[in-house]
Amino acid sequence: MMCSRRWILAATPVFLAATVLAGCSSDPVPRDTFYRLGVPAAPAALAGGPIQGTVEVPLFRAQGIINERAVLYRESARELAQYSYHAWLEPPSVMLQRVFTGALRDAKAFTGVATPEMRLDRNYELTGNILEWEHVLPQGGNGPAVAIALELGVRRVAGNQQVLAKVYRVTEPAAGESVDAAAVAFTSGLDKIIGQLLADLAALPKN
Repeated sequence: MMCSRRWILAATPVFLAATVLAGCSSDPVPRDTFYRLGVPAAPAALAGGPIQGTVEVPLFRAQGIINERAVLYRESARELAQYSYHAWLEPPSVMLQRVFTGALRDAKAFTGVATPEMRLDRNYELTGNILEWEHVLPQGGNGPAVAIALELGVRRVAGNQQVLAKVYRVTEPAAGESVDAAAVAFTSGLDKIIGQLLADLAALPKN
């Protein structure tokens, strides 16, 4: 009986050491990583000169998880999921408001560009609805990409006249499967949509 007790007492420190080592060898907890869009390409000035008047760009709209900060990814045609440790620095509705406000100013698309917080008299309003904003992982022989679909509209305030309403879609290849590569692809995809929007604005009457 005494021999058995001495064996237990001697083995206890070894068991504790093994437990501590097992704890130390566990995988580290992943860190949260936050992403911002890259610097957009400088758009060319609007063909034919600016549209006369001030356009207001409110926050973009989005339904459900599309407007959450967690980055969305898609592995199949119908399933969306959120990354656990990868998020946007701001909600997509805020990011896209900033991007399009800056692009319209850089392109001198209107004589004035404002946001609602500026409380300026507006002649036009550009509205945006985010339909798709997701990282597409390789599937069916296709490589990694991002899918963007934005419903954009321009309304003349006087007379509440809709002068432009269109869904802009782009699938932009990504350089790799990482979320960082996807953020770069989101930026270049938005550049293409902005170019399409500016081409459509150039076709509108300037007064």
